[in-house]
Amino acid sequence: MLYAIYMSSIKQILDEIYSKENTKSPRDFVDNFEKHYHSIEAIDHNETMDMNDTYSQLIADYGIALAETQSYKKAIPVLDKALNLFQNNKKFSPESLRNLEFYQALLFSRGKSYFNLDNFELAKLDFELLTELYPDNSIYAKWTSAIKNKNLNRTRNILWYCVAGFAIVESFLGKESYLKDIALALGAISLLSTISIEVILYYRRNKNGA
Repeated sequence: MLYAIYMSSIKQILDEIYSKENTKSPRDFVDNFEKHYHSIEAIDHNETMDMNDTYSQLIADYGIALAETQSYKKAIPVLDKALNLFQNNKKFSPESLRNLEFYQALLFSRGKSYFNLDNFELAKLDFELLTELYPDNSIYAKWTSAIKNKNLNRTRNILWYCVAGFAIVESFLGKESYLKDIALALGAISLLSTISIEVILYYRRNKNGA
């Protein structure tokens, strides 16, 4: 009897969250999920396989909706949790998992969230994995290229500051100072490195459109 009431309560939550009248956008989904947050977290998802699937879908949809509403920082731990649920589900092998649409969407949402939080190293790992798992989808390779360009842009900007800094230091040093020679040498190295990065970025933009 209690179990029937418990299941009826979960069904009622699902009907409300996934109702087309109540949920018309990712923002609506986030609001409806959070309204039932404590009830959802009280679900014993290890009780049955169906319960685990229901709970996993709720967490996955919540994480994706958070990313869609640009709540990237909040989305990442939820997406991590959803990915762990799917990866630890005995129903899925590594091969069948890659064919699961949810799994691909979760990886993409997490990679996009890391990217928009300027955490390019972790974003790069997700998009490299997506490129490996789904080589026919050229979008993921473009994201990976964009991340590499972001890192190069950051390095280039730092080097330009170095060039300017060494030029200023050099202008204050005497003509015979060995420190002046060091500043000139470091400035030249920074300038050459910056030019090299500019060439790489130009080549990538023309090759990949990134």
